[in-house]
Amino acid sequence: MKNQQSGVILSLTATPGGIGYAMVGGFGPVCCAIESLSRDLAAELGSFGVRVVNIRSAGSPDSRPFKEFIATGSDDANSFLQKIVDDTMLNQLPLMQDIANTAVFLGSDMAGKITGVTIDVTAGTTAAINYKSTKPAFLSGN
Repeated sequence: MKNQQSGVILSLTATPGGIGYAMVGGFGPVCCAIESLSRDLAAELGSFGVRVVNIRSAGSPDSRPFKEFIATGSDDANSFLQKIVDDTMLNQLPLMQDIANTAVFLGSDMAGKITGVTIDVTAGTTAAINYKSTKPAFLSGN
């Protein structure tokens, strides 16, 4: 890429890379590290015409890990998935095709001036606002 003065490096992380998200352990810091590496690579390689962009996904219900978890048919699986969906602004999760479409766009000349950033394809995942929601006192009748 350096020799041909063009190219795109794409990386992929998940929601915990951008916000505090409960119950993910070391996965959050790893996502943060990948996103930081992506930014630093963009700074290092930009003068050679190489772009570096990270895609942040919320997880796709049609991906293999999600499908296998859902296939267990457990109430825990359905409850877990619903909590993630409820934690998005669009009340849905991105599908694998959404992630692929984003990657194709970012690799194209149409995105030729995009580098050093993370593109959020999480359907607007919030800061785990629905993880442990409690009704405000004025709604609980107290």
